[in-house]
Amino acid sequence: MKKILYILPLITPLLFSNKITGVAGDRLRGTPPQDSLQININVTLLVPARIGLYVDANLTFDLNTPVGPSTIYPPTLFPGYYYPTSASATNPQGVVVEVFSNSPTLTWTLQVFGSGNFSPTVTLDQLFIAPDGEPAPSEGSDPPGGNWTSLTTTPLNLNTGGKTNGWNKYNKDFVFQAEADDEPVTSTITLTFRLYAQ
Repeated sequence: MKKILYILPLITPLLFSNKITGVAGDRLRGTPPQDSLQININVTLLVPARIGLYVDANLTFDLNTPVGPSTIYPPTLFPGYYYPTSASATNPQGVVVEVFSNSPTLTWTLQVFGSGNFSPTVTLDQLFIAPDGEPAPSEGSDPPGGNWTSLTTTPLNLNTGGKTNGWNKYNKDFVFQAEADDEPVTSTITLTFRLYAQ
């Protein structure tokens, strides 16, 4: 039995000694057992350059039920600093931000900017942003220090990069700076996260 198995590889090429090859659309014909028919087709794949942006939550700062660093309103020392009372489920001090880019030649930029002031006495620049995990500012410190940056209506560059490994996280924390001249207000502004690549 083993001898027959060794002979088969030698006989097989003799059976198909005449290869007839074509391409997509050809109708090939041959004579068995000496002919083998092969048709080659092209397979084209088009993967476009893409960027992607994900931000998971809206924010609310309710100073009726404040969340530290300052734990009461009004704070003992102005300015006081407050985390959002409503934010991301997985980043309670802010939002989850994810960026996608599949291009090894383009550089992406992530920006943020606001739509305007909360009121004439409560301005947009009292809202600060920082990378997730930034230490909380101390009550009474002005400016808050560290990597906290106040928001304006002018785009602020947050992160830049190239090709990502899937969706990369660039989570952001927020604090509101309460000042002594703030008047009562219930107001909503819009923060815009913008991603572009060039």
